[in-house]
Amino acid sequence: MLETKIKVLSWTIPTAVLGALLVLTVQSAPLPALAQSSQGTFFEEALGSANATAAGTPPASSAETGTGAVSQEDEGAGGESAAMGASLMRQGQISSSESDVPGRDDAQSAVIVPPRDDNAVLSGILTYHSSRPVDLIVWNNVELENTTAIPEEFGDIDDIVNIGGKTFALAGVSSGDSGSVPFAGNAIEVVGENEPFIVTYSLNAFPALASLVNDIQSLNAFNATAADEDADAGNDDEE
Repeated sequence: MLETKIKVLSWTIPTAVLGALLVLTVQSAPLPALAQSSQGTFFEEALGSANATAAGTPPASSAETGTGAVSQEDEGAGGESAAMGASLMRQGQISSSESDVPGRDDAQSAVIVPPRDDNAVLSGILTYHSSRPVDLIVWNNVELENTTAIPEEFGDIDDIVNIGGKTFALAGVSSGDSGSVPFAGNAIEVVGENEPFIVTYSLNAFPALASLVNDIQSLNAFNATAADEDADAGNDDEE
């Protein structure tokens, strides 16, 4: 009986020792490094996209972004292009030259943003500093039938002019040598007197197509009445 217990003990002790050695071996073995995700968190990607937008470059993310996510330049300004609805962010300087707008005698001007071919309206804010006092002018597209006459009874229309084959109403929105001005229109211009100047500016605007709404019933009625009166006067003269 004693001999049997000794045999059992002799088998049990080595087995326990062997199990302990295996446990120690497994615990001491280095664990494989967890693979790090190559993708950043949502916050990191959003922050990177915002920084890229502010810098005027496409975000690093491979995901598609909306038209308003990437800041681009306006079409027709120095050969740059801007998608409809995309932010137009620009900063720089522009020097004046003799204005070619009808009715200006020897005036100097600088067009910061010219009209677009698609007649998009720009809305935003312009901050500027000029080396001489200037007027900030916003151009608004005027689309009336060629047969529509605007009589003097409706006031001063000297600021409705034809520029490059299109008709614009010129609105003065600010005067002085500096300012920060909100605006909405088809083009932005600074106009001075007959001495050259240079303007430093920052521009943030969005181009969008506007719905054209002309409500000139009273004007048409006035023109029709005036035409009838002229016709009656002509008939009276013939009699």
